[in-house]
Amino acid sequence: METLISWIKTKLFSKKKYSTPKQPKKKKKTYSIEEIRKTQSQAYMPWSKAEDEKLELLFCEGKKIKELALIFERKEGAIESRIKKLELKEKYQ
Repeated sequence: METLISWIKTKLFSKKKYSTPKQPKKKKKTYSIEEIRKTQSQAYMPWSKAEDEKLELLFCEGKKIKELALIFERKEGAIESRIKKLELKEKYQ
């Protein structure tokens, strides 16, 4: 019984403070869309049907990814992703 009383006293009168779990800090972006659009004006913009058709035509002509990126004013990764999404390699290579 005494151990129960001492346990209750320790819990009630303990100076130990309990903290709530901390929320993870949000990471700041290491880039801004505005900065990227200074060099690639179409970056992060949706692709139009006309752009898809032009990409397909130029891809068939054998244009390289770097050339396509300059033509479309987008990053090389965006061009590669679009080629993959449209399955142009499977259709023409």
